[in-house]
Amino acid sequence: MNKKEIDKLMKKIDSGKKPKHWRKFINHNTTDHNVILKCGNRLFCTRCQKYFEGNVVLKDYEKKECKLCGHKYYAYNCNLRNMEFLKDIAFYTKVEDKIALRIFEIRSKYDYKTRTFKEHLQEFARFIPGIGIIINNSVSFGMWHQAIWHNVKIKRWHLYTGNKLIDEMPIYPYNEKHLFKGTPLEYAPIQEFKKEYSHYNDFKILQIASHPSFEILWKMGLHSLALASNKFKKKGSFEKRFGVPKSFFKFMLENDIDYWDYRTLKLIQRPDMEMIKRYRYYDYNYLSFMKKQGLIHDEDVVNNFYYRRDTIREICKYVPLKKLLNYQKGLNNLQLYADYLKAADQLGFSIKSKKRLFPYQLKAWHDKLSTKLEISKDINTQFAAYIRYLELSKYTYEDDKYIIFPAPSVEDLKNEGREQKNCVGHLYLKPYIEGETEIYFVRQLDKMDKSFITLEFKNGCVKQKVLANNNKNLTKEQNDFIDKWLGYRNFMDKKSKYEKKSKIEIKQYELNKKAA
Repeated sequence: MNKKEIDKLMKKIDSGKKPKHWRKFINHNTTDHNVILKCGNRLFCTRCQKYFEGNVVLKDYEKKECKLCGHKYYAYNCNLRNMEFLKDIAFYTKVEDKIALRIFEIRSKYDYKTRTFKEHLQEFARFIPGIGIIINNSVSFGMWHQAIWHNVKIKRWHLYTGNKLIDEMPIYPYNEKHLFKGTPLEYAPIQEFKKEYSHYNDFKILQIASHPSFEILWKMGLHSLALASNKFKKKGSFEKRFGVPKSFFKFMLENDIDYWDYRTLKLIQRPDMEMIKRYRYYDYNYLSFMKKQGLIHDEDVVNNFYYRRDTIREICKYVPLKKLLNYQKGLNNLQLYADYLKAADQLGFSIKSKKRLFPYQLKAWHDKLSTKLEISKDINTQFAAYIRYLELSKYTYEDDKYIIFPAPSVEDLKNEGREQKNCVGHLYLKPYIEGETEIYFVRQLDKMDKSFITLEFKNGCVKQKVLANNNKNLTKEQNDFIDKWLGYRNFMDKKSKYEKKSKIEIKQYELNKKAA
C-alpha cells in the first residue's frame, strides 16, 4: 500500500465504532488500578469507595487485601497526592477486506479530592497484518522488536517519550468469530498454527499469516518455512517459487528446514543436510561469494578462507579465487598480495601478464609499487599545498615588526607543528589543502626563521591564534597586529569584488554598416 491508500484506510478506521462491550473490557483490565489508603485505624479501598477496619504497617512492594472486594492492592498513607497506572489494551476491527488492530493506552490518574482514579484513554498505534505497525502520519516513531517511541505532540495524539512493548497486551476477545470473514485470512490455518507455535503472540501470527504464501507453505507441510512467509513472493512452478528442483521437496519436508537452512540449500543446490548443518554458522554473504567463485562445494577452501574473507574479497576483484589457489606465494602472504594488487590498480600498473599478476618476487614488487604510490601521493599533496599558498598569498601583510603569510608547503606545516608543539602539522594539513580552513604563520621580522604565532582563519573569523605550547595569552601588541591584518584582508576581499564587477565587456561595432 502507498501512503495515499494508507491515509484513506486510516480515515475509514477513524469513522468506525468501538466494540459493543468495549467499556466492560476496559473496566475488567483496570481492576488493579486502585490502592488501599491507611486512614488512622481504618483502611479505605479506592475500588469499593468504602472504609473497613484494619491497621497495617506500610511496606514497599507488599500488597494488602481489601476485606470488602477481596482484591489486593498496595497500601499508602491517606495523604497520597499523586499516583498513576498505565495499561495497554487493543481491539481488532475490519475495514473492507483489511484487518486492523487499534492499540490504546489507559492512563488512570489519582484524584486526591475524590479518592478515585480517573481514566484517560488514548490510541497510540495501529497494526495492520501484511503492512506492519502504522500510526498517524503526523506522529514520528521508531520501531525495533515492536517497540514504539513518540516524540512529537500532535492534536489527538498524546506525547509519549518512553518505550512501549506491544506483545502481551490484552486484546478484545468477543469479535474473533467474524474477524476473518471476507478477508485474505479467511481460510488461513491460523488455529493450527497457534497450536504448534503457542508462544507466538497475535501480532506475530497475523503478520506471518497475512502473506499469501503462508497458507501454501503450511498446507505443503513446510511449517518452519511458513514462519518466513514474507520471503516467498514469487509465483509459478515449484522451482521458480523456491529456486531449487522439485525433487528437493521430499528432502525439505523430511527435515522441516527453516529459512536459514533453505538459503544454504538454495546456494549449494544439493540435498545434503550434513553440509547444511556445517555451513549454518558461516556468514551467508561469504557463502554467496564462494558460490560465485565456483567453490561452494569445496568445504576445505570455504573453511580455510573464512577468517580472511575480507582480504580474499579484495584480491578477487583482480584475480579469481581458483587461479589464486595455484599461486602459493600469494596464499602464504594474502595481505601483502592484496596490497600489491591494490597499489597496481591505483598506479595504473598493468597486471595483465602472468608475470605481473603472479610475480615471482612478490615482496620486492610490493615494496617497489608501494614506494611509487607513496611518492605519487606525496607529489600530489605537495602540489595541492603550493596551489593553496598561491591562492592565499594575497593576504600576506606586514608592519614594522611582524609579518603574516599562509603556510607555504607541507614541510613548513610539519615544522610549525614540531616547533610550536601543536597538532597543525598532521591534523590541519588535509583541511588546509582541501580549502576547508586557512592556516597562517605570524613571524617577527628580525626572526623570520623561527616559529612565533600559528593562526587559523575559518568561516570569516579567526578560530585560533596560539603561541608555542598552545599558549593563547597574546600581548595587546600582537592582537592589534592581527586586527590590522583582518582589516587589510577585508580590504583585499572588497577590492577583488570591485575588480570583478568593473570588468565590462566592450564590443566594437562598425558604425558605417550599422548606419546603412
